[in-house]
Amino acid sequence: MTRRWRVTATAMVAVVGFIGLPVVPVPAQLLGIAPIQPSLTGEIDPIPRQALSTAAPGTGGAATFGSPVIITGDDTGEPGIHIAPDGTIYVNAPAGFLSSLPGSASFVYRSTDGGSTWVKTPAGLRGLFPGGGDSDLSLDPETGKIYMTDLWLGSATVSFSTDQGESWVANPLEGTVVQDRQWISTPGGGTIYHLTHQIPAGLVVSKSVDGGVSFLLRTVAATPADQMGCICPPGTLISEPGIGLLGFLDKVGFVYVTSTGGVRFARSTSGGLLFTNRDVSPPSAADTTQAFPVVANAGGGHLVAVWMEIEADRSRVQFADSTDWGSTWSPPRTLVDAGTSVYPWIAAKGSKVAVSLYNTDATGTPGTVPEDARWFESYLESTDGGATFSGLQIVDPTPVKSGPICTEGTGCSGNRELLDFQSLALDGDNRANLVWTRSIDNQADTELRFARQR
Repeated sequence: MTRRWRVTATAMVAVVGFIGLPVVPVPAQLLGIAPIQPSLTGEIDPIPRQALSTAAPGTGGAATFGSPVIITGDDTGEPGIHIAPDGTIYVNAPAGFLSSLPGSASFVYRSTDGGSTWVKTPAGLRGLFPGGGDSDLSLDPETGKIYMTDLWLGSATVSFSTDQGESWVANPLEGTVVQDRQWISTPGGGTIYHLTHQIPAGLVVSKSVDGGVSFLLRTVAATPADQMGCICPPGTLISEPGIGLLGFLDKVGFVYVTSTGGVRFARSTSGGLLFTNRDVSPPSAADTTQAFPVVANAGGGHLVAVWMEIEADRSRVQFADSTDWGSTWSPPRTLVDAGTSVYPWIAAKGSKVAVSLYNTDATGTPGTVPEDARWFESYLESTDGGATFSGLQIVDPTPVKSGPICTEGTGCSGNRELLDFQSLALDGDNRANLVWTRSIDNQADTELRFARQR
């Protein structure tokens, strides 16, 4: 993951130069960004590191899942999943950076029958604008209104739909130029937060208070100094409604990795005006930069996070939680250290915490396992708020891929057809809904798969 932007920088220069936008270095003041000083010694909460341990066998018997369903045979990957209040399920995935002209909208698939059948929604106005890179959705928790961001490096096309993705209002210029890996989150009420890696300023959060039409407020939430020099994209973004007008007291936060083997959380309780940065996992000898860290909000101030670490030619999945909305975090502990794991994801609601990942019983790192290593979509959960977890189990007996998985982003020469994550979400009945990529030919022919917990 640390090499993603370095490899794509040439493409950025070409694309941004083509449309006449400035290329790096771009002074933050010219972008309308309010710089924030790095969070140095006085604002860091060091956490003692726990020794590795296997997850507690846990919280009862294994979860059961329905038969996997093929969402699409489109050659895509890294699917995101979101579930509306009425139970409608949406899955988004990239179409490929500038893969068609005049537009290159990423894909949005929809199911209204619990994931049994799927349709690809029309791109509509999104199809007139650039995109096709990293994509993300967020749904209004009350109305189900869809907000989307679609990366094209020069900026991102932001859009929204009020009719389950049948039509879209789109804006090709979110406003932050020269972007990498962006995320979007809404607490509801027409307020939307947009996170991106802006080069060279750092990790920038933008805010819309007009239902996604414009994103006028921009704040550098974490600088390269906060990232300990890591020129790395952020992990996932969460938000929670506050009180007052225009989301002034919303809570907003995201996780990110550092070049010193740590994971941090940038948090705001002022609706994105000011951020402080806290350690989720302190600096270590591990490499935390090869997969996105993921954070989820269980409610009541309880946040949970997972990430992948590589140390001594082995990978492991780590977990930590916070009971004060990210101000302090528990000591990190290991959820999975058996075999080799990659791309963990987490979702939480109330006392339930669900984790999905790709796992193989072969030993090594994702990029060094043998050619006959078979990877499977796998799952574990907690029903006591993360105190204990069930054992790891395979969700789909069909392997997602065999052989190494390259985690170097666009620096990979092969073995990257799964792209950079799989994901899951909890529905209204607290059932885990998983979505992942399967490689059919172990090269470029892929399909997206879905399974729901019974």
